Amino acid sequence: MESEKALTFAAEVRGIPGGEHLELCYSCGTCVSKCMIQQKLEQEYNPRRLLRMVMMDMREEAFESPTTWLCSACDLCYPACPQEIHISGVIGAVKQLAVEAGYTSPLETVVVDEALCSGCGICVMTCPYEAPRLIEKEANGVMDRFSEVNVEKCMGCGMCVAACPIGAIARPGVSNVEVAGQIEVKEVKGRPSLVVFVCDWSLRVDEDVTLLDSYPENVRVIHIPCSGRIDPQMALMALGSGIDGVMVCGCAPGECHYKRGNFVSTCKMSLLDRMFGQMEIEDGRVRFVQIGTQDRGRIRHEVDGMLASLQKEVA
Repeated sequence: MESEKALTFAAEVRGIPGGEHLELCYSCGTCVSKCMIQQKLEQEYNPRRLLRMVMMDMREEAFESPTTWLCSACDLCYPACPQEIHISGVIGAVKQLAVEAGYTSPLETVVVDEALCSGCGICVMTCPYEAPRLIEKEANGVMDRFSEVNVEKCMGCGMCVAACPIGAIARPGVSNVEVAGQIEVKEVKGRPSLVVFVCDWSLRVDEDVTLLDSYPENVRVIHIPCSGRIDPQMALMALGSGIDGVMVCGCAPGECHYKRGNFVSTCKMSLLDRMFGQMEIEDGRVRFVQIGTQDRGRIRHEVDGMLASLQKEVA
């Protein structure tokens, strides 16, 4: 009887697209070594342990596990897996069953202000997780279109927040007002001022994160969940306030924690470069840096290099 129960939960997972490779895993732990969630966000994150729970019919434990909810499907683990398993697919199958069972995501998700939403659909096109969708409903006696966010799909990356042209979407901690409020650098005579927007997923080791906090007051570091969260207006706002330079640090191509956030930010920074050319703003005042998971210590080189470049302009 016990074996039948164990097979039932495993069979449910295998029956969902993505979960069919459940039993190929032999718990080597390679996926854990490649993933930064355990290191940076949640020590209890462990895909091999979750898959073991499924095989042992530990349904409630699996649904309550942080692993079920925190995987962002970046698939950094996939190339290293000796069994060539898309672990994110198996975890996604478990998550689907958890949602169907009434469990809810513990993540901080975005919220749509319907009073501002125009129903343009830009957030729908931007989101890598298909969390927003357009719906029609009555408002003030007439049918109108709004964006609605499925909180069980939203990973809180903030890309839609940056993409919304009228600020109708927000996420606690990374709303436009909260990010803009941090763009302030104390002026130090003879030194250039620099704002660094950094996606901490791009920094593999704690020493690199700590390093950023060691810079003097002429450098302001603003932590963001993804480089795709950056709105070009933020850079323009910083330069307009008298700050000498802006640096955006994101993940390397193919390594974005939120699938395609670095691609979105690359497009935005390219647009910003063209705008600067039309506005006749000097080259080098805004820089986009993509840091790979193996580029330990590179953040110091990039920040110091930009400060040295800006120093020539200040001198």
